[in-house]
Amino acid sequence: MIPHQTLQQQLEGKINIQNQKAQFIPFDAPFLCLGVQLTMDFNRKHQIQRMTCYLREKLESLRVSYASPRQTMTIIRTAIVPSLAYAFTITPCTKADLIIWDIMISNVIKHKLKLWKSTPIAMIREDTLNFGPGAPSICIEFHRRLATALTSSLEDPSIGHRTITPNLLTKQVAHIHSLIKEFLTTREGTNLHIRRQSSYYVRLQLIMSIHSSKLNLIKRGESMYLEEMKNVSEALSLCKPPPHTLSTLIICITKPLFSLGVN
Repeated sequence: MIPHQTLQQQLEGKINIQNQKAQFIPFDAPFLCLGVQLTMDFNRKHQIQRMTCYLREKLESLRVSYASPRQTMTIIRTAIVPSLAYAFTITPCTKADLIIWDIMISNVIKHKLKLWKSTPIAMIREDTLNFGPGAPSICIEFHRRLATALTSSLEDPSIGHRTITPNLLTKQVAHIHSLIKEFLTTREGTNLHIRRQSSYYVRLQLIMSIHSSKLNLIKRGESMYLEEMKNVSEALSLCKPPPHTLSTLIICITKPLFSLGVN
């Protein structure tokens, strides 16, 4: 029997909270908290799937409705996208997720405008001031929300934000940067362990989003984590480690010898 099933049998019906029997939830089972589907092992795939299903359902309803193209884009911009954006700051979405969602939105707008499916997405996103439809983009809203969340927290005068956010951000950036430094020095294996670790660091995800938008945080006239973010972007963009240079090759040879006490 699985350990959590044994624990469930031992605790079932024995703990009362507000005159109700407490329910046992396995660590990998999703539960809804403030509109976001979470798990105790911080697996966000359930929330991503929930957001995708929600978007698909709303867009299908719009597709078969009598709403005009302008009404469709207004509903998407003012109702559907904000309902997804509510969870952006605690749900790290990959670039692939954002692209899929934007394609789903673009297909509905193309259908309403009676355009070909092969119509470039850039064409329907062109601003109305430039005589374009001005279709909304989830990707843009995602990066905007994350940048706003981090800058608002760093500038908040309260003691919680003023101390916790900078300290956590510094620790997370330093830890990931140390993993990346080791990865680029040894030049072995893949960066999968770095990707997995970074997905648990919410504040690191926020500053990575800002950096991927070609922006940079500046506080008191000094750039924050600019060089570290450049190294993070470089390491995460590699499919395999770069080839050895003379300096990294010397380190790889001498490091095992030093660990054996050879000087």
